[in-house]
Amino acid sequence: MKKILALLLALISVFALAACGSEASAPAAAPAASEEAGQAAEPVTVRIGLTGAVYEPIWDVVKEKLAPEGIQLEYVQFNNFSLPNNALNNGEIEINAFQHHAFFNNDTSSNGYNLTAIGDTYIVAMDIFSDKIKDLSELKDGDLVAVPNDVTNEGRALKLLESAGIIEIDPAAGNSPTINDITGYKVQVKFQEVDANLVPSILPDVTIAVVNGNYALDAGLKAEDALFKESEYADNSYYCLIAVRSEDSENPVYQRIVEAYQCDEVIDVYNGQFAGFFTPTWKLEG
Repeated sequence: MKKILALLLALISVFALAACGSEASAPAAAPAASEEAGQAAEPVTVRIGLTGAVYEPIWDVVKEKLAPEGIQLEYVQFNNFSLPNNALNNGEIEINAFQHHAFFNNDTSSNGYNLTAIGDTYIVAMDIFSDKIKDLSELKDGDLVAVPNDVTNEGRALKLLESAGIIEIDPAAGNSPTINDITGYKVQVKFQEVDANLVPSILPDVTIAVVNGNYALDAGLKAEDALFKESEYADNSYYCLIAVRSEDSENPVYQRIVEAYQCDEVIDVYNGQFAGFFTPTWKLEG
């Protein structure tokens, strides 16, 4: 009986040791990818709202940089500035990158969107072009000036015309003046207000037009042909940005996207495909 009991005890000890050995020698679970390194713990697809295929070469650089980290970017194109913030707020996309701070502040406030800007990208110059005159000194009374008709872009256009010495604006109007805020004219011009994307198309019908740089690019205009160029910025109102829902503002994946965007390879695209129009705002901030 004692021998049988001893044999049973020996067998139990062997099985116990075998179990401990299996547990100790099992491979450890792979650690989650480091947030500090900017990698997603699991592969993730991030839908980004854009307003034109012209921006995709910029984001292709970011997409290539992030792919090995498990972050996939999917472009969602919108044909109207009024749509991407609504889509972001409703969860149809995860981030968007199409607007400057002045537009963002006005649009989110007006519509009650709960969105946050998490990084700046570039500033697109707004310049004055003409098919009819070679110098602004040729402007005369009654000449027609085309400007964008949305609040922020029209205000920016009017501020540019003021910088060019064509009009004077009530300082109390701030960064988004309207035509009603004009207090003086060097030349008694008239205004034609149209959607920002349509301004280049009516260049043959007006004397001068104030054109957003992205639409100037789409229309084949060249920065060096502008009669007057935007060159000074009092603040970040016209810096373009990357936005997310406010609840996601600290998301490490989205923060990593901003970090990946603000790189020298993106600046190379600015200097190549977008020469004369795009300036990296993170360099201005530095």
